[in-house]
Amino acid sequence: MAWESLWHIGWVVLGAVLAWGLWRYHTRNKRNDPVSEEATRELYDHPETYDERREDLNQELEPKR
Repeated sequence: MAWESLWHIGWVVLGAVLAWGLWRYHTRNKRNDPVSEEATRELYDHPETYDERREDLNQELEPKR
């Protein structure tokens, strides 16, 4: 196998990964975004109590359809 063919394989893999990422982004549950933002703020503002608050935040998440 020539080294040049690895470029083509790399482009195919890169395209597949980008397509998968776009698909995951567009099929996410957008109603969970505020909960995710709150969890991130909580983690950075109060890292010592985040583990206790984490369960409460998980209860607020809506299941994926």
